[in-house]
Amino acid sequence: MALSVSDYLKILPSTFASTGAFDAVLDVDSLLFVDPLLLRKTRVPEFKQSYTKVEAKFKGIGKLLKHSNAVGDPFWRQAEREFLFPEVQALCIGYSGKGTGGAGMGPGLRQAVLTTGKAIIDAGNEDPEIFELMGLFQEKVGPDRISDMIARIIVDDIAAYTTRIFGRLGVETSPIRFEDITVNSVENPFSGEPVLLVPRSVLRDLPIAHSWSEISIVAQMNRELRDELNAFIGDTWQTHAIKKEDLRRLVLEHPDLLADLVAAYRDAELREYDFDRDPAGEVVWYRASKDAVASFPLALVLPANPSGDDILRLVITICEHFKQLLEANGLNSLLYDDNKPKHESAAQKLFFGIADAYCAANDIDLSREANAGRGPVDFKLSKGYSNRVVVEAKLSSNKRLLHGISCQIVEYQTAERSTVAVYLVIDVGGSRRQLDRLKKHIQVQRAAGLCLPEVIFVDARRKPSASKA
Repeated sequence: MALSVSDYLKILPSTFASTGAFDAVLDVDSLLFVDPLLLRKTRVPEFKQSYTKVEAKFKGIGKLLKHSNAVGDPFWRQAEREFLFPEVQALCIGYSGKGTGGAGMGPGLRQAVLTTGKAIIDAGNEDPEIFELMGLFQEKVGPDRISDMIARIIVDDIAAYTTRIFGRLGVETSPIRFEDITVNSVENPFSGEPVLLVPRSVLRDLPIAHSWSEISIVAQMNRELRDELNAFIGDTWQTHAIKKEDLRRLVLEHPDLLADLVAAYRDAELREYDFDRDPAGEVVWYRASKDAVASFPLALVLPANPSGDDILRLVITICEHFKQLLEANGLNSLLYDDNKPKHESAAQKLFFGIADAYCAANDIDLSREANAGRGPVDFKLSKGYSNRVVVEAKLSSNKRLLHGISCQIVEYQTAERSTVAVYLVIDVGGSRRQLDRLKKHIQVQRAAGLCLPEVIFVDARRKPSASKA
C-alpha cells in the first residue's frame, strides 16, 4: 500500500512538514526533481556547498572533453567514467516504471550527451551550465536525467541532511551502507534501501533548465540572434514546439546564442514547487485518499480463491465509488488548479490512491504494478498470476482518448497477459468532440458484437455552488 515517510514512522504530517523535508511516498515516485538553480540559493546548511560541487563536477568533465581528440581516447574514457550518474532511487522522486526504481542514464545516452557537450565546447563555450541545460537540446534528456545527475553529485549532502532531520524528529536510526556512503536512516520497507530526505525548497515539478518559458530567453537574446532563430524555425520556439535537434544545431552554429541562453539561465527567477497549491497534483492525492476512506467507507469482499470475474467486480466497485467521490463528494476539485484542469497524471494518481487505500482498508491483498514493458498502465489489480484487470484512466481532454480504447489498452492487456480491462474516462469539460467520438466508437463496436473493455464515465466538471445555480 502507498505509505508516506511520516506515516511509516508514525509522525504527525504537520510535525514532519515543520522540518522542511519532503514527505515522500515510499513506494511511489513523485514527479518532482532537484533543480540545480534552487541549490544555488538554498540556506539549508548541508546544501550550501552543493552547487559548488555541481559546478566543479561539470567543469572537470568539460576540461576532459576539451582535451579529447577522439571518441575512446584516454580523456574521453575518463569523461565517460566521470559522467556516470545512476539514479539515487532512495529519494522516491522522478520517473520510474515500477515503484521507485528508475534506470538512470544508460551508455548510449551518455555517449550522446558527451558528444553534444564536446561539440559545444569545441565551438567555444566552456560554461559548466551547458550540462544542466542538456534537457533543452538533447533527445531523451528530461528533468529526471538532470535531477539524477545533480542528486548523484550531492549524495553526501543528502545523507548528512537525512541524518540531521531524523535526529531532530527523534527517529531511531541505524548506520546503513548505501552504495559507497553510510547514512544514519531507516530502511524503506518496500525497497530495502535507506530512506533519503531532501528539502522541499530544492524541488520543482519541472526544473528551470527544461522550460523555455521560464528562462526569459526572448528578453536576453540580442535582436540579430532572435531574428536568426525566427528565420530558421519560425515562431514555434516561443510555444515549446521547438525540436531539440533544431536548437542543438543552432547553438552549435551560433555560440553567442548559447552564451545568451546560459546568461538567461543564470538570471532566471527561482521558484520552488508550491506544495500548498500543488498545481501538478503530485502530493495532494495521498492525504485525500486516506481521508476519503475514513469519511466514505466502502465494504469490499473477495472469496478465498477469487476468479477473474471476482476481481473485475471488485475493480468496477472501486471505479464506481471513485466516480461517486468525484461527482457528489467534491474530490473533483483536486483535479483543477485555478479552474484549469491539472495534468492527467493528477487524476491517475488520485485514482491509484483511492483504489490502493480501499483495498488496504479492507485487508485485500492485491498487487498493483505500473509497467510491463509496453508503456505505463495506470493501475493493475491482480490476485495470483492469471487473474489480472488492467485499468486505464484518461481525461476527456486527452487528444488520444479514442486511441486509448482502440489500441493502447489492447497493447497493455497483451503485455500484462490480461483479458479484462476497465477504461475510466474522466470528464473535465472543454470540447465535447472527443467524448462524442469515443461514445460513437463504443456504440458501433458493441452493435457489431465486438469485445470492448468496461467503460466508466466520470463527470468531474466543476459545478457552480448551490447559491449560484
